Amino acid sequence: MAKTRYIVSDLHLGAGDYLDDFDQDRSFESFLESIAGRRGSELIINGDFIDFAAVTLDKESSKPFSRFGCREEESQRKLDRVLEAHGSLFQALRLFMEKGNRVVLVPGNHDVDLFWPKLRDNLLEAFGSPDSEHFHFESSGVYREGGLYVEHGNQYFADSAFEDFSNPFVRNAKTGELRLERSWGTCFLEYFSNGRLSRRNPFINNVRPIPNMVFMGIQEESWWFKTLLGFKLLHFMARVGFPPFKESHILSRLKREGGLDTWGYSKRRFMGLLSGRAQVEVQGVEETEHLSSEPPDEEEDQAPDQSGLLLDSLATREDALSIRARELLLGDQGVNAVVFGHDHRYYSNELQAVLSGHRGKYYINTGTWIPMLFLTRTKRKLRWRDLEDQSLYQQLLTYAVVRRGLSGTVASLRRLP
Repeated sequence: MAKTRYIVSDLHLGAGDYLDDFDQDRSFESFLESIAGRRGSELIINGDFIDFAAVTLDKESSKPFSRFGCREEESQRKLDRVLEAHGSLFQALRLFMEKGNRVVLVPGNHDVDLFWPKLRDNLLEAFGSPDSEHFHFESSGVYREGGLYVEHGNQYFADSAFEDFSNPFVRNAKTGELRLERSWGTCFLEYFSNGRLSRRNPFINNVRPIPNMVFMGIQEESWWFKTLLGFKLLHFMARVGFPPFKESHILSRLKREGGLDTWGYSKRRFMGLLSGRAQVEVQGVEETEHLSSEPPDEEEDQAPDQSGLLLDSLATREDALSIRARELLLGDQGVNAVVFGHDHRYYSNELQAVLSGHRGKYYINTGTWIPMLFLTRTKRKLRWRDLEDQSLYQQLLTYAVVRRGLSGTVASLRRLP
């Protein structure tokens, strides 16, 4: 059993080209070296480790508006490109396991390609063919160990949800061909971002919320750009619909369950943006980071509960992930620590780990290692061309640490110095 668990998410390794946002190979390798010295450590990579959606091929068989994604051999070619671009990082993971530590890989919506059996075999080969004691692929999408619950979180957002996340494949009724299921968000990303638009505006994959950015571009760019982007947006919506896909059976389930967030928005707010009724939220609140570089030796005293689960430090409203975390922590499954990723916003309630009278209840979002700009948190009134300013982007190399404390599970959010 691992003495300490370290959790990262949303590294988004690409093919080393203009779509690859991960540039922290050496930092990640140093991180592995620092935690590998503590024999028995467990590293949990919680989704979107590899960004298959951002890896392009010279010729792909997937059609732009279809839920039918890659064939297995196409996913394999994408994996080969990532292994070549980030070879030293994969070698560092191999050495980490060879020193007696364990890696757990939880898939996310950008690396469901790893469900292909051949891809997992090839990834294991790159890792030196470790046994199950040193490597585990969590095919259920949820990793449970004691009071720890780890999930990427994409299934709580309509644009990135899959019909069956543990089996993300669809079969073409006409040809009988098995393909990877493509989420609505991946279809949107590939149609808008992986081409000329992204080359001209390389920042578009690093700005959130996406609707704010899209409508900022429509309003402030040239008339030619407005016309082109507006046409592409209307064309996409007409063919695909709002998330999820028109033909997706998950749509009826979402309606029955009251709906999920769309791009991190409630559907009501999203529709307000489309109609021009909703205003873009620009907050001028100072951010307070509770991040340190070393885990504490003892469990800290917790402040009294004030308002349930706190909003994450980059949010302007409670979202699907914080709601789900509360359900898990207050449920009867013995969950004491919930760790999500997916939306790229770090959060930790470690300084106030009391929820509705229950002490020692932790919710952490590990954020991402790629540069991000959250429009809802900037103090400046930005225009479209301001998004090119790299100084506006924040890149925090955050990770969670989960261990057994004197009185139970202790979880905290850390960052590399």
